[in-house]
Amino acid sequence: MAEHDDIDAPMLNGAALNGAALNGAALDWVVRTGSDAFDDWPAFHAWLEADPRHAAAYHAMSADIEEMAAYVPAEVAAPVVVAMPARRRWPVWAGGAIAASLALFVGYEAIETRSHPYAVETAAGAMRTVQLADGSSIAMGGATRLMLDRDDPRIATLERGEAMFVVRHDDSDPFEVIVGDARLVDVGTAFDVKHARGETGPETRVAVSEGAVDYNPGQGGIRLVKGQGLFVRDGKATVSAVDVASVGSWRDSVLAYQGATLAEVADDLSRALGIDLRADPTVAKRSFSGSIATAKLAGDPSLAGPLLGVAIRKRGGHWVMSSRS
Repeated sequence: MAEHDDIDAPMLNGAALNGAALNGAALDWVVRTGSDAFDDWPAFHAWLEADPRHAAAYHAMSADIEEMAAYVPAEVAAPVVVAMPARRRWPVWAGGAIAASLALFVGYEAIETRSHPYAVETAAGAMRTVQLADGSSIAMGGATRLMLDRDDPRIATLERGEAMFVVRHDDSDPFEVIVGDARLVDVGTAFDVKHARGETGPETRVAVSEGAVDYNPGQGGIRLVKGQGLFVRDGKATVSAVDVASVGSWRDSVLAYQGATLAEVADDLSRALGIDLRADPTVAKRSFSGSIATAKLAGDPSLAGPLLGVAIRKRGGHWVMSSRS
């Protein structure tokens, strides 16, 4: 490993890096901050803050070094535990041991860098089921993005779209879903969560088909049990009854609604069919209750018009839901 003075300035001054250069810079910072003689924390923090990729690469590299170092013979050197800036502690071997562990990184740029929080996405019109290491599963609807963590299979963040969670319950380690600014904690559960755009901002829907879910547990929290749903708009949560049989029915290409706005229906159809369908302001707030079999609409969403009481026409590169007149 080159000494600090021999490293190109862009590796240390916060400039954007790519590929092998980024991995090299991250590896250098891992080694340097792992030394009890290191005291240049301002420069390290400046490098981390210069680009979000820097922190991701640093944490992935430090985790890989921990794993690789486990293969170094213990008699090479005694470990010294060093406090790390992110409130982590890990062993750093001096001399030959650190060199041996770093040697395992020859050709590292050819290896996919692990990102311990990682994204799973689906395209519009597609579905996917993710099996987690703890035995839980997550079914993802179209145009959905989840953030998961290889180090903690008991937490997921739904950034957008819709997902059905079937959770293996563990009282000592409850499963947690982050959605927007809220937390959902399972109480032995199967539940559906949707996080989508609304007229005035993001909207969240939760529906429970088995067990229970705590919404923002603690003072002021709400417990939802089987057959209950929650709708959150502009920070206000409303609880209502839901048809258990319809929870997660989108997995079978059926969208079920109880008093949803046509704007929400248009958004769901867009994700389910892989199209761009918009509700005209004149009909966006209309209420709809019923079920839509999306498999019958492939290629022609206008077929849903009579059921919804609107006309659905193509305009340019998108579809518009509007009044029949």
